Amino acid sequence: MLDILPALLWIIAAVIAVNICLITAIRGNLFSKKHRDVHPVRWSIIALHFTSLVIGALPYPAYAMFRSDFSERFQRFYEHVGWPSAAVMVMLIAAELVFMYLQARNGMHSEMERKLNQAIK
Repeated sequence: MLDILPALLWIIAAVIAVNICLITAIRGNLFSKKHRDVHPVRWSIIALHFTSLVIGALPYPAYAMFRSDFSERFQRFYEHVGWPSAAVMVMLIAAELVFMYLQARNGMHSEMERKLNQAIK
């Protein structure tokens, strides 16, 4: 069971990262042609981003700590996919930041429109 711990942690972090990207794309009205109000990024999404960052970093020290307990097959697998998996995780974390930025930017524009519309009325 300990053999799959780094892979399981990585998969959990990747799923969280993809979900954050999807949530912020939907809430940020990024791919929709309809105009609707966009609200700023919620603190829960920011907390999830931090969680995915921590969980995404954990597989590497977990492998280093428990390497001797892993079977030879899993050691070869983790050594083979170590760098590519780290690169993918960095790209996912960067994508989260980009999507959160885009939602925040659209939210700022929507907030300004709401304020201006209230001032006009």
